[in-house]
Amino acid sequence: MMTKLSAKNFYSYFLIVVLVILFILVFLIEPISATFQGYKNILTSSSILLTDYLLIGGLSATLFNVLTTTLLNILILKWLKVEFDGAIFACLLTIAGFAFFGKNLYNALPMYIGIFLYAKASKTDLRDYIHVLLLSSGISPITSYLIFGAGFSLPIGILLGVTIGIIVGFILPAFNNFAMKFHQGYNLYNTGFSMGVISMALTGILASFGTNVNRSAHLSDAYHQTLLISIIVISILFIGLAIYEDKHVFKKYSKVFSKSGKLITDYMKEFGLSVTFLNVGLMGLFSLILILALGISISGPVVGAVLTILGFSALGKNPFNSSCVVIGAIIAIEFTPIEYSIGAILSILFVTGLAPVAGQFGILAGILAGFIHVMITPLALSFQGGFDLYNNGFAAGFVAALLIPIYSVFLKERDTSKKWNIFLPLKRIKKTSEEV
Repeated sequence: MMTKLSAKNFYSYFLIVVLVILFILVFLIEPISATFQGYKNILTSSSILLTDYLLIGGLSATLFNVLTTTLLNILILKWLKVEFDGAIFACLLTIAGFAFFGKNLYNALPMYIGIFLYAKASKTDLRDYIHVLLLSSGISPITSYLIFGAGFSLPIGILLGVTIGIIVGFILPAFNNFAMKFHQGYNLYNTGFSMGVISMALTGILASFGTNVNRSAHLSDAYHQTLLISIIVISILFIGLAIYEDKHVFKKYSKVFSKSGKLITDYMKEFGLSVTFLNVGLMGLFSLILILALGISISGPVVGAVLTILGFSALGKNPFNSSCVVIGAIIAIEFTPIEYSIGAILSILFVTGLAPVAGQFGILAGILAGFIHVMITPLALSFQGGFDLYNNGFAAGFVAALLIPIYSVFLKERDTSKKWNIFLPLKRIKKTSEEV
């Protein structure tokens, strides 16, 4: 039985909505000349963390960047005839989000070419690496930085930027598979961890040749009210679509909480579009509550974080497992000298990438994961230099790798047929004769 919003025709709906709404907004907000001048500023920026395109190009130019960048990836999906699912939804929303700060139409292309060449060299289907391909744009600032920010002449910068981008794309698919083993699927931002390691190597190589990356965090909150309203509208839209799809969706929604959220937990395949869209809408409201409660000013990176939360609400996140790690992150800031800087705020939002930890091992386990995450995120940024836009994914990989082995030994995994416990019962550890 076909649903009203079947996966088969979703691309058509998505394309129409994006084209109509964004094109109208882009050319109504500012004069066309100002929009394209702002867009030129975006394309020629170094794009490393944290480069707020709202500050560099303005709202209309940034929306135009979101439009062109997202549509490029949708066309790739259409060309490869990739089936729509929760993972693809998460990738598309993440791409749209980071097109507010760091991704643009061209700086991801070398990585895409590298992944294409890897598929050819390994004689495998490019569709096998589609998720890596879509998310590979998270390391696209390396291209922009070498061309526009490192001080090279334009021809040399283009040669270096494109060449290194292709090399990074070529090694990323193989490396990404091994990275999953490091955190065992408890970091939803797995590709972010992979690219963080590669970025760390690139930063070290550049530094050894005397090229140090200068990061800045100049942000714009000039469009706070507009973007706040947009988050509300998007959240309500998804909830409305869910109800339109199934009037009894709220009765079915509790199914989401039966899953830990560990990679890969595809809500769309497990529970259908209606339950997934309801979860996306509720997570949008969850993000909105965080923004209002903490007094967060909405800039480009904050919008990126919110859209990423919405995207991965189809792939593991829900209000319960996300709230646990968020509480841990907030506690870390409240009871330590850490201040509510933009880095800390983004950590609170992006810490939801560790939501499966709470989903599998309980509330207190999730709180501890969120607490530690905030502590190490600044270190992760200094290690990887700002080329990996998914810096919180890099940090989350280390948190999961540290805690999951301990939790697995001492805590029982959650019984999905029962309600959540505050903490999970301790296991009885039996030593074998070999261990003794």
